[in-house]
Amino acid sequence: MAAATTITTTTDKPAPSTPRRVCFSFAAYAKNVIDHLKKCKIPISDGLSEEEFSSIESSFRFTFPPDLRSILREGLPVGPGFPNWRSSSPQQLEILMKLPIMGIDKEITRNNFWCPFWGDEPLNPKEALTMAKRFMKKAPLLVPIYRQYYIPSLPNLAGNPVFFVQGVNFHYSGCDVAGFFQNVEFRRKSNIPRPSDLSESSTMEAPAWAAKAARRIEFWSDLVESGGGGGGGGGSRRKREASKLNHFLEEMSRTLMRGGWREEEVKEMMMTTNNSMDGQDDEEKHRLVLTDTGSLAKHLRLMSLTLLRAGWTIDDVAYSLGVHPHQHEALDD
Repeated sequence: MAAATTITTTTDKPAPSTPRRVCFSFAAYAKNVIDHLKKCKIPISDGLSEEEFSSIESSFRFTFPPDLRSILREGLPVGPGFPNWRSSSPQQLEILMKLPIMGIDKEITRNNFWCPFWGDEPLNPKEALTMAKRFMKKAPLLVPIYRQYYIPSLPNLAGNPVFFVQGVNFHYSGCDVAGFFQNVEFRRKSNIPRPSDLSESSTMEAPAWAAKAARRIEFWSDLVESGGGGGGGGGSRRKREASKLNHFLEEMSRTLMRGGWREEEVKEMMMTTNNSMDGQDDEEKHRLVLTDTGSLAKHLRLMSLTLLRAGWTIDDVAYSLGVHPHQHEALDD
């Protein structure tokens, strides 16, 4: 009986190739950034040590994003507009990091800003600020890079976008740190620049790995996407004023009806003639149009005169219209 023979054959076929991974070094890019800033005549001191990073991060309770950390490890810009993480006082650095939120708080209390992503704006500025602060608690701390340019500390990943934040003006200034240094110009501050200074480029090339789209950051991306550019930050200040005026008039109407006036009489008092609407019917000409506090004051004066002629006392009028006692003299004019 013949023995079975097993024959093993081999082929020279190459193993399936795997996609080549692109590697990049933040350290190499950080050196390019520092060299660029030096060419722009920005003073550069020694980079932060690991001990200094740990001290700053524990003091202010945040962590530097990896890409910004690499740059500050390579060299520390200390020129005007740059945060001096080594020599500035803790108070100065804390104010720098609180400025974005402080600016928003200030404009909300002035009734100059509201983000539509937060819902309907409360009529009372204090209530609006309380509501806004609930959203601000979710906002990652912004780490200052240069002047009004900040990068979020969270997520603690490379590639976070850089935000320009000044008061209630918000926009992206780079999809990441690389985009920021490509977009922002660092000009030499001197009386008469030398020809050699003029020949230096004020911007630098972004690396191939630079982000092409901004990563979404909680709270801050909402402000940018709401069209925040001051004067209302995505909401019309005039519309908000008109809404508050209408609310005030509704309250006043209810007060007058409680005072004994019929609904038809109150409705008539709430109307004001618009003489600029010649050619329109009576209903159109008598529609109440209030767009600001000036038009409200004029209308309240007309209403107060109507009530006084009807026999109301100044105190009754002041109570119904919400006029303070020291303003009574205006009703007598």
